[in-house]
Amino acid sequence: MKRLTASLLASCVLAACATTDIAPVAEGDGVETAASEDLRGMLEAEAAPAPVTPPPRQRRGREPAPLQVLANANTAARQRPTPDAFNQARHVFTYQSGALYELHTNPNYVSTVLLEPGETLSDIAAGDTARWMVTEATGEADTEARTIVLVKPQAVGLRTNIVLITDRRTYLIEAVSQAGSAYAAQVAWSYPQNVSASANVPSIDRLNFAYRVRTVRGRAPVWTPARVFDDGRRTWVEFPAGVAAADMPPLFIITGEGAEITNYRVQGRRMIVDRIFDRAELRLGVRAPVIVRIDREGARR
Repeated sequence: MKRLTASLLASCVLAACATTDIAPVAEGDGVETAASEDLRGMLEAEAAPAPVTPPPRQRRGREPAPLQVLANANTAARQRPTPDAFNQARHVFTYQSGALYELHTNPNYVSTVLLEPGETLSDIAAGDTARWMVTEATGEADTEARTIVLVKPQAVGLRTNIVLITDRRTYLIEAVSQAGSAYAAQVAWSYPQNVSASANVPSIDRLNFAYRVRTVRGRAPVWTPARVFDDGRRTWVEFPAGVAAADMPPLFIITGEGAEITNYRVQGRRMIVDRIFDRAELRLGVRAPVIVRIDREGARR
């Protein structure tokens, strides 16, 4: 009986095993395999280059019109009165080449413009000559004559420009006329970059003072040069201290073909000629000119 029962139990177990399919488990399957696939995908995504996004297209700004460019440049260059630039009623600008100097005027008053002592006015021009009076005058400084420009408008609400061309520089002035009692009585300039006449003279040990100065016609004038010298390239004709630039006569170079006027510039009481000459003459007068001759000693004539 016991043997029969054991046989029946063994048969049941074998039958159950025969009817149940058990799938083989391969290495790496299941949860571990899914995690590996996810990790591989993440690594591949990180290794792939990021998509390149083009930069936003910048819109090109519209260029200003030429007239607006001119207006902006003039505004930037315009110099106006400032409280710290006055000496009594004289407004002193600091000279800068290319700057526009504003001059406030009034029909009831005359405004004066002072140039540097010894500076000679070569030309003067105004944009509106019908309604503006612009004239030249000469005043006396301590040792030299001083050019003065007188400016007066005919009405209020006017605006024009005045250009002064001298032997040293060019002044650009914008004149404005207005009502009331305020006006610019006088304007002048300081010249921080101006080099004095003595600073332009080279060392004395390189100068040649071997010049003879004598009056050959008329009486010896007060403007007879005190001395003449050169540095091998330029010649300086130095006048006495009491002689103003306006009193200096023209200089003529004497050559084999006759007398010819030469170019020179004036600094203080010195006349500077950008050349060396053997003989020159200072002449003043027409019918009976006074002539002072300058000879370089040792030169062939």
